[in-house]
Amino acid sequence: MNSEELCAFLERPLIGVVSTLRLDGSPHAVPVWFRYDGENVRIWTEERRAWVRNVLRDPRVAFVVAEMEDAVLIHGEAAVRTRADEATAAEIRAITRRYIPEDEVEAYVARWPDLQTIVTIRPTSVSGWSQAGRA
Repeated sequence: MNSEELCAFLERPLIGVVSTLRLDGSPHAVPVWFRYDGENVRIWTEERRAWVRNVLRDPRVAFVVAEMEDAVLIHGEAAVRTRADEATAAEIRAITRRYIPEDEVEAYVARWPDLQTIVTIRPTSVSGWSQAGRA
């Protein structure tokens, strides 16, 4: 998968899986909605979730988006930002817009007023592969 194909794949409204390390070193994997901005992965969540607490303790993560014939694997470090400001609100809407119709975004976001956390994954490595077109 070249970089153009990789970006196109990550622009699709697929579910990602973020994997973090528990305190005992075992993996913790969670499906999430996300947005790839061409450089970083952004996830809207709540700071009290176990995987976010794992990131606060150890920022190393793996992030996978896959379907039957294509996949992208990202390794990197994550940063957690909890703030009720315009930048957070804009990112929340941008992520939500990927998964639900535009006319439903505001109502959906309003259902989660206490979720003001954006986790940003800064990749240290990105790899993708595609089986499409192969016999």
